[in-house]
Amino acid sequence: MTRIRRLAIAGAWGYIGRKFVEAGLDLDLEVSVLDPGPAPADVPLARLHRYSDDSFYAQPADLFHLALHPEHRAAALQLLLQRAVTEPLAILNEKPMAAPERPQDCTWLIDAVAGTQALLLFDFPELFDPLTTRVIEALQRFKHVDIDAIVIQRSKDREDPTNPRNHKRMVPIQYQESVHCMAWILFVLGQLRGGADNALADGVRVSAQARPYTPPNPQDYGYVVDGCVDYEMALGPTRIQGRTDFTRGAPWAKTRVVRGRGDGRPFELDMDYLEGAKHLRIDGVEQNIDPEGSSYEGVLQTFDRWLARGEAARLMSSTCYPNPAFARLTYQLSSLLWRSGHEGTTVELQGADDLLHFDAGFAAAVPAFGRY
Repeated sequence: MTRIRRLAIAGAWGYIGRKFVEAGLDLDLEVSVLDPGPAPADVPLARLHRYSDDSFYAQPADLFHLALHPEHRAAALQLLLQRAVTEPLAILNEKPMAAPERPQDCTWLIDAVAGTQALLLFDFPELFDPLTTRVIEALQRFKHVDIDAIVIQRSKDREDPTNPRNHKRMVPIQYQESVHCMAWILFVLGQLRGGADNALADGVRVSAQARPYTPPNPQDYGYVVDGCVDYEMALGPTRIQGRTDFTRGAPWAKTRVVRGRGDGRPFELDMDYLEGAKHLRIDGVEQNIDPEGSSYEGVLQTFDRWLARGEAARLMSSTCYPNPAFARLTYQLSSLLWRSGHEGTTVELQGADDLLHFDAGFAAAVPAFGRY
């Protein structure tokens, strides 16, 4: 670590917040936290700087991480972006970029960042993971790469009532978790094609089937959300088969298979991002990947590496990186996936511009789901 020494985490006692508290301490960073709730008993408070008010956002941190739900992020972002008008600030934000029913917040955020010195990236952990760096390096060895097919699965059991985390309210699976898959696909293809927008240049076609989530706490939900989605997607010549499953009995998996041709020769990359089971095989040969590698330490280390290059302007202007413009594309793909599953139809758009103007009509359609 070279640039990030002081890490500030808002929403520190939530699942993601705790992961970054642990990662920051493991990397010997100076960690400060903000969370109105009682501190968990196993948190080493003696090693943390704890804030109780908005003075948290005025501290001289090297990186602010907003581990907050979408409805709470806007106020935090406004405070940081006001600072960023006169000074550089590095901010890591959680997904999704906006709540499903508020696509206008994507535009608000992009406009709010413009004219500031904020370096705002979104926390899609697999994009920062050293495993992804290895994947991209393997693909970039070729002078010419064709990605013919991607098979991608992200699943875990979120209906098991014995798991306390399953009692946390979630939004439809397309925004909650498939957005990670959309981000990974756009990131990898974008690295090969000069940006995520270029990966969409030949159009996108989606056909999805979804089924509802049965939460252990139905009283906390105002409408039925999707808990599983199977989809087929085409990004130009690349065919994608995906499954995101949070229903009862779903296996714990974060797998991807990439097949294509490099300089005319076929290749296959097989990987899993699940912590404790990480691996990468290239043409059947196991690569040197630490199966226990921390995804959250990887986010901090890669963010630090990108900062050390001194290319903040490029990080914010190129959709090769998970900045607001990139995150908006992932939000729109999630919307496309939701609309296709909701209607049971195939949806086809001509390119990135069509995707940015696509409106899933989520807010208008929600009442049709009824209540639990």
